[in-house]
Amino acid sequence: MRKLPDTRQDMYQHFSRVAASYNEMRTTDLEPIIFIKERCNNNRKIEAVDVGAGSGRYCLKLFEHLANLNLTCIDINASMLKETSRCLARAGITNFKTIHSPAEYIPLADNSIDYVFVFNAIHHFNLREFMARAAMVLKDGGSIFIYTRLRSQNARNIWGRYFPLFLEKEDRLYELDQLEGMIEMLDSLDIECTEQFKYRRSASVYHLVDLARSRHYSTFSLYQKDEFEAALQDFQDNIRKHFSNPEQIEWDDDYTMLVVQKRSHHPSR
Repeated sequence: MRKLPDTRQDMYQHFSRVAASYNEMRTTDLEPIIFIKERCNNNRKIEAVDVGAGSGRYCLKLFEHLANLNLTCIDINASMLKETSRCLARAGITNFKTIHSPAEYIPLADNSIDYVFVFNAIHHFNLREFMARAAMVLKDGGSIFIYTRLRSQNARNIWGRYFPLFLEKEDRLYELDQLEGMIEMLDSLDIECTEQFKYRRSASVYHLVDLARSRHYSTFSLYQKDEFEAALQDFQDNIRKHFSNPEQIEWDDDYTMLVVQKRSHHPSR
């Protein structure tokens, strides 16, 4: 019996295939980094971890905007971590380390981390186990920043609207109430705030086809080969039907940032 395409092993193989070109394929948004910078105490040494660091594109942006940052980059995929090391080393950054590990383990000391960052990766994790472990490694008063597309936001982007079966295939994304519900079950964590981000995107239909063929979203790796080719043709037909100029397709991408804080526990006197 064929293994289901949405298993972790299949995702590992997908990210191993795309690791070398991943930073070129994906858009890296600066706005969440600015949001994080405004909320972090940037006047002291920061101990932080980027979980699901991938090929290091957001790690690099964190270093560019957070002074005194010491960053641990964790990912389950060894090929992605090699790209992270290359990306940061090319920029002359040395105060980082990489750890090959599932997101749910975070092999760092308890109460040792100021901030935990997750960019576009939470849907690959076991949410309950990750949040529980993140709470343990955080110092009291530390924060988790989760940047993600919600399921409803995914339905409104160019792929969710016009690429056949994209929403049905991508069943891993959460809605905000699911994320909040999981956090509320953990006594040590409080939801600090949520922030919404909207980006106006523009591309030609030819570039969109190239992105899909390169599997820039892991969702595309969930299609069978013939199924993908048929969906890709229907996608092009849908784009030409709904947009007058195939050289300039415009749409909005929506994302959400969820900020979660670990409660400070003061010993009784």
